[in-house]
Amino acid sequence: MHAVALSLAVWALVQVPVPPPRDTLRVYAVGDLNLGRWITHQRLLKGDTLYPFRVVRDTLKRADLLFGNLESAIAPAGHRYEDTGSVVFTAPPIAADAIAKAGFTVVSDANNHAWDGGRAGVFATLRELDRVGVAHVGTGRTLEEAHRPAWIERRGWRIAVFAMTRAFNPAPYDFYSHEGSKYVAWADSTWLYPAIREVKASGRADLVIVSVHGGTELSDGPDAYLKKFWRGAVDAGADIVLGHHPHVLQRVEWYRGKPIVYSLGNFVFEQTSPWTRLSAIFRFVVTPDGTITADLIPTRANFQVTFAAGAAADSIRRRVGPLAAPTPASDAP
Repeated sequence: MHAVALSLAVWALVQVPVPPPRDTLRVYAVGDLNLGRWITHQRLLKGDTLYPFRVVRDTLKRADLLFGNLESAIAPAGHRYEDTGSVVFTAPPIAADAIAKAGFTVVSDANNHAWDGGRAGVFATLRELDRVGVAHVGTGRTLEEAHRPAWIERRGWRIAVFAMTRAFNPAPYDFYSHEGSKYVAWADSTWLYPAIREVKASGRADLVIVSVHGGTELSDGPDAYLKKFWRGAVDAGADIVLGHHPHVLQRVEWYRGKPIVYSLGNFVFEQTSPWTRLSAIFRFVVTPDGTITADLIPTRANFQVTFAAGAAADSIRRRVGPLAAPTPASDAP
């Protein structure tokens, strides 16, 4: 009897899963992905799914986790897309295949163009990304789902990614009066901060990434209220905060040892201002003890992303500023 009990105890011990040790984690992040502008749209319809990312794909593939902001809803086939003079950004279903082939792990759907395909576009985006195995966050079939983080496991790390917006084209002044408020996550501390605290306190997440779509377009720096909001996310437990919407790169701030990128700028997005074409692949390295370092690879945003060198690369680095974390004494709260 004792032998049987001992055998059962040994069997139970063997069956308890042992979490794998954490390894160094490489998190890459890029800005706005607009696969609905006409040249990219037409290339996708012809089956050229690698066109937007062909030049930089090998670099993107080096990431353990690759994030981007999906600025164009993936609408049902036949849906209206960008016409001359319009700002309706919807991409065909095959856009999801392009995102997957480029190596994206997770994309945010929460931005001012989330409703360009209506509710059908929101749902189609979720369906197509699910089809190709790319995680999505910031929109949902319910508001609860929109607020829910994407859960990703890589190299022994359990990662929670939250996404939300502070810009919404159909209702720029009263988001909650619009139907989209039932399906798109708004950047509100009343739900976000407790959610971050909960996943950290429960031990469900080792690393929390927060994506926020907001700010003044073409501005060189973050809005004061958003800067406070992003810092509050770090206070709640966020480890990396990623901003987008201004369409230009902005400086990186280190706050309590955590990086805040106030604007990732454009990536696959064509605009006329020269500053909107200065882009980057941001690279964060997280060591097993949780220390984060950052650097970037300069790129040029357009219908197809290319690498930047020379004066353009220098301009990109000047706009972003120093990427090394400050010493603890100078990391002011």
